[in-house]
Amino acid sequence: MGIETRVPNTSLLIDLVNGDAPETISTSGLYVDIDKRIIAPGIIPYGVNSALWSDGASKTRFLALPGLSQVEFSRDGDWAFPANSVLVKNFYLDLVGDDGTARRQIVETRFLVKVGDTFEWKGFSYQWNAEATDAQLLFTSRTESYTTVDATQPDQSRQLEYLFPAPEDCGSCHTFGVGQVLGPRTSQLNGDYDYDGVVAHQLTTLNHLGLFTQDIGSDFSDFPRLVDHLDEAAPIAMRARSYLQANCAHCHLPGGLRRTEIDLRFDTPLDQMGIVDAESGVDDLGGEDRRIVRPGIPDNSVLLLRTLELGEQRMPPVATSIIDPVGTDVLRRWILSLGMPTAITESLSRPQQTQLLGNYPNPFNPQTSIRYTTATQGVVELTIYDINGRRVRVLSALTRPPGEYVSHWDGRDEAGRSVASGVYVVRLRQADVTQSHRLTLLK
Repeated sequence: MGIETRVPNTSLLIDLVNGDAPETISTSGLYVDIDKRIIAPGIIPYGVNSALWSDGASKTRFLALPGLSQVEFSRDGDWAFPANSVLVKNFYLDLVGDDGTARRQIVETRFLVKVGDTFEWKGFSYQWNAEATDAQLLFTSRTESYTTVDATQPDQSRQLEYLFPAPEDCGSCHTFGVGQVLGPRTSQLNGDYDYDGVVAHQLTTLNHLGLFTQDIGSDFSDFPRLVDHLDEAAPIAMRARSYLQANCAHCHLPGGLRRTEIDLRFDTPLDQMGIVDAESGVDDLGGEDRRIVRPGIPDNSVLLLRTLELGEQRMPPVATSIIDPVGTDVLRRWILSLGMPTAITESLSRPQQTQLLGNYPNPFNPQTSIRYTTATQGVVELTIYDINGRRVRVLSALTRPPGEYVSHWDGRDEAGRSVASGVYVVRLRQADVTQSHRLTLLK
């Protein structure tokens, strides 16, 4: 087991309803010993399967829940965190010192804080001083120049213009469309983590600690899971789709960006992503006969070309000033693989499992779309319940062949009356499969 027992977090406690974010990391309660960088008791480390590219920065991540409070687990959707939860991410750069040697040094810490018991999260950036003895809260964005080791040429250095985001910048990635929380979710934590020399499965460890309000079991083989795009042993399609999920899908999903109607989420079938041989309505890169993804021709694929830009056309558009050499190579190889005769048609095969995929938007008002798949033909029941388990409305009770489907709920009950704001549950049932997902109606 990665961590044997859980102790309460009594130090990193931030209540934005009744106060402000701490002005320094030393006063935040994150560390019990800031000089030795020892994390305070009750704060739980975690890692992600597929990391966001941040100009080569290395990161450490932590969960700080008040006391022994718990998370409502969701297999496919958003985890529901308790009031005043704090998600921590430290950023390290390989800096070149005055003597020419490289050293890994912490440069930034970010807090993502849940505002009381609301659905809102706020982000804060702290810049560490040159001696790495403390970090100061930033109220506006700023750029700092660092001399770093070039990851593609370790014997050479380069100047990095590193961006520290302002609090309002955090919403660019932490959107309501993806539940605002990007890292701590099933697909990212369904894998092993090195707990100071003890390698253990993260979901097993968190379940053992009682972090969740329910026992999630011990078999996660059919749970969603991203892969590390650096893992050469993984299929190239899995690596590319995981990379797109971590770096792009927080904006490029249904309802996320109106300029481009594409869906780059990991679990979206290839033929439904809206990218294969699709014209780009915002392609201002020049060139002829380009498509968002031109199978087998990466140099005519806008999806790749934008990741290779450093100007206004760059994707992702914020907080990066260096091209990701490995990530872009993975995308290139994936697009090349799509030129194989069976690559596209394989995506048309029937779903492998009956699965409730979640809903968008969430929270919603006045309507939300609920996606699900069926692996076998049979009667599919899709029902809305209130938080007390009372049935609100039956959305579907039809025989469905294998495939992917979308149902819509307009926030009304069986009698056509608008229901009150609050948390509801949608339940999918087909044969011996039953899955549930939380919906939040805001008015």
